[in-house]
Amino acid sequence: MKASPFPDLSMSMPLNLHFENLLASHLDELAGVLLHPAVYLHIEEKPPSLSEFKLGLERAIAGPGEDVKGELWLNYLVRDEAGSMLGRLEATVHHQLAEVAFLFGPQYWGRGHAATGLLWLHEELERGFAVTEFWATTTPENDRSQALLRRCGYIGSELPACPLYSFAPGDLIFQRSSN
Repeated sequence: MKASPFPDLSMSMPLNLHFENLLASHLDELAGVLLHPAVYLHIEEKPPSLSEFKLGLERAIAGPGEDVKGELWLNYLVRDEAGSMLGRLEATVHHQLAEVAFLFGPQYWGRGHAATGLLWLHEELERGFAVTEFWATTTPENDRSQALLRRCGYIGSELPACPLYSFAPGDLIFQRSSN
């Protein structure tokens, strides 16, 4: 297995959250947090099977492949101060921007964890990868995600000139710039 090109991210933020690179060894425990119908309500018809969940994240952890240039896939695990897994953050960096996403277990919703995590992700991407433009997409029905994005400084937007890989027809688009 190849070593991660990313720095060790075991650091604390407000709410005493801890962030670390997502590893394959985390996936069974993370599945226990995220494989819940409420988490997938606006993503898929139903949660994936455990094997599908693990395969998808193993592919994400592996990254885009050597033949894809100018693109990074960053995946982070979020824990609370007791070490419990809360969820995960991800960013796809391409064309000098980052597409971001967040998934947290429903038992942790409404407590500020996802907002703190997303703001940490912005800082990490700015500091480590010189990204200052952030994009996210969500379905029109996903009011919780829209509210979270707005709390974190995102505004509704149109598609940028470059592609958004997370965009599906009918999605709402949100953009945040730190410039």
